[in-house]
Amino acid sequence: MKNVFKKFAAIAIVAVVATTGLVGCGKEESSLDKIKESGKLIVGTSPDYPPFEFVISENGKSKIVGADIDLAQKLADKLGVKLEIKAMDFDALIPALQSGNVDAVITGMTPDEERKKSVDFSDIYFKGENAVLVKSEDADKIKSEDDLKKSKIGVQKGSTQEVYVRDGLKLTDFKGLTSVPDLIMDMKNGNLDAIVLNSKVANINQGKYDGIKVLENLKLTSGGEEEAMAVALKKGDNEALLKVLNEEIKSLQDSGEYDKILANAVDLVSKEEK
Repeated sequence: MKNVFKKFAAIAIVAVVATTGLVGCGKEESSLDKIKESGKLIVGTSPDYPPFEFVISENGKSKIVGADIDLAQKLADKLGVKLEIKAMDFDALIPALQSGNVDAVITGMTPDEERKKSVDFSDIYFKGENAVLVKSEDADKIKSEDDLKKSKIGVQKGSTQEVYVRDGLKLTDFKGLTSVPDLIMDMKNGNLDAIVLNSKVANINQGKYDGIKVLENLKLTSGGEEEAMAVALKKGDNEALLKVLNEEIKSLQDSGEYDKILANAVDLVSKEEK
C-alpha cells in the first residue's frame, strides 16, 4: 500500500508541474514579441497631410512618403523588422489599431485625452502651432478669433484642428473633409472662408497653391495654439515596445536627425509641385 501511495503521489506532482508549465506557456505575447515574431511593423497612416505623409508618383506607381513614413522606417530599423505601410482615412486609423489590422499609427496624431482612452501613445516626436489658411483676397477679413467664429471653417476630419474648432471656438457649423487638397479646393470654390491647419502644413500648402495665404498675425488662444504628434499603439502590453520607440524618438531628436527628416519631406513636397 505504501508503494501504491508513493506512485499516486508522484503522478499528482507531475500533473501539477505540467499544469503550471502550461499556464506559463499560455501567457499572452507582448506587442513587441508579436512584431518581432512576424518580422514586420505594420503602420497605418492617412497620406494626405504633407509634409508628414503624402502620395507621389514614382516610376509610374503611387508611393507614400513624408516625415512620418521616414520616422516609421527608423522605428522599424530599430526593431530589426521590415516596414509595411497601410493607407486609410484618418478616422479609420484608431479602429484599425484596435482591431489589430495595424501595429501602430503614425499620421500626425495628437495624443489628446479623448484618444488616450482608446489607445496608448509614445513620447511626442513633433510639436507645432495651428494656423489659418484663407484666400489671398480675404486676408484682411479675419483679424481675430471672433472673426474666425463668424466664418465658414474647414478642417481635416478627425484632426486636432477639428477639436480646436469644436471645443475651443465652440462651433457646431463647420466642415470636416478627409484630405487637405479637398479643403483647399472647396475654399477656392467659395464654399469655405478659412481652413485651420498645422502651421507647417499651412505654410507648405501656401507655397503649393496660388491665391491662398496663411494669416501670420492671427493668434489662436482658445486652446488651439499648439499641436503635438505621437505614435499611437493598441492599448495593452506595450511597455517593452514603448521603451524602444521612445528611445529611438529621443535619439532622433537629440541628434538633430528628426529635423533633417522633416526638412527633407518639405523639400520633397516642393519638388513634387515643380
